[in-house]
Amino acid sequence: MSCYRMTDTSVQNDRIEHETINLTYKSSLRFRGKTNVIRESLFNQANYYWIGLISIGTPQKTFIINFDTGSTDLWVPSIQCLSTCENKAKYDLYSSFTSRANGATFRIKYGDGSYVNGIFINDTVTIANSSVLNQAFAHAKNISGFSLSTFDGVLGLAYPSLGTSGQIPIFYNMWQQGLISNPIFSFYFNPNPNSYPGGELIFGGVDSTKYLGSITYVDVIIPAYWEFMMDSVQTNDKIICSNCRAILDTGTTLIVGPSNQIALLNYAIGGIYDQETGLYTVDCYTRLLSDFPDVEFSIGNMTFTLSVLQYLLISKDNDNFVCYTIFQGINLRDNRGYLIWILGDYFLSRFYSIYNVKRNQIGLAKSISYNYLQINPKSLFGNLSNKNYFQYILQLFILIIILVIRNIFFF
Repeated sequence: MSCYRMTDTSVQNDRIEHETINLTYKSSLRFRGKTNVIRESLFNQANYYWIGLISIGTPQKTFIINFDTGSTDLWVPSIQCLSTCENKAKYDLYSSFTSRANGATFRIKYGDGSYVNGIFINDTVTIANSSVLNQAFAHAKNISGFSLSTFDGVLGLAYPSLGTSGQIPIFYNMWQQGLISNPIFSFYFNPNPNSYPGGELIFGGVDSTKYLGSITYVDVIIPAYWEFMMDSVQTNDKIICSNCRAILDTGTTLIVGPSNQIALLNYAIGGIYDQETGLYTVDCYTRLLSDFPDVEFSIGNMTFTLSVLQYLLISKDNDNFVCYTIFQGINLRDNRGYLIWILGDYFLSRFYSIYNVKRNQIGLAKSISYNYLQINPKSLFGNLSNKNYFQYILQLFILIIILVIRNIFFF
């Protein structure tokens, strides 16, 4: 798995308009004043991605899922997937008496070069004890690029226009079947890798105990990805970009942007490009913390700031520490061909995110875990405990191996 996993729109239908799926608010009489939400606990995988559990079929089969706002469809491995699906849970349509034939083909290519092919089927999908009936999903026969991932499949939460075969996404069926009261969902990611649960996905609501202050809302500009206009990115009083397009993507680990802009950003904080990983290193062995500037993202006239200990990945090379930034340069484009920024999990673990389908808006607020740090802020390394050091080593080791594999196979 690479550090980014948004759907490659070059292989999608060129549909960017919002699908005509009924989002009329349900009668309050139907809910009798009760707010219906579905709460899905998430598990932090070394700050690389956050996963949860769903069940499919009758009797239920459990799958570990990556909830991805950068794609639309739900897919899990089929029992017909062999060598590339070792150690994965697999769906058998003949073992579920609620399965129904669909017949549509499924083919998706992600931005990192990984791909999945299969056939759509309809069955009951259960999330946190709430069952979505007759939900279309793909049971995948051919899967490439997921062998290192700890999850079995992906549940997409982008707009229907990114779907591969015009199937109604699971979130829309939750709404239409009355399982949730409001057509919104929200994510809380805890950056502490030892936390349990490591986060929460709420379908139908927002948890006000998981963020601080007020929520900043901005409009979605193209209802495909959760794409919006970002006022600017700047650091050390240097503007890196202004009026730039960005998406919130829970399926991406790092913060990704156009290569030239990411180069400017990394150079402004003292970064040097590392050919092997495709990331930038900074001198954090001799530099003081005070030498590193904050990086500021201006969204909806509000500033969302990442400090140095929030944007560095720390490793050790022989007797020296090596630091990588979380800012990676890749020229990715939206449905209309515009270069975009991707604000991935390292950003979303500091800011609570809300996705409103009816109003076509995203919301951001400072997370209650914003100030969590894995190392003592008084000194970058002087007070680094063995426990925290090995946490950093583990998550960076996983990330670097995957990046190296991506560079070998996809570039």
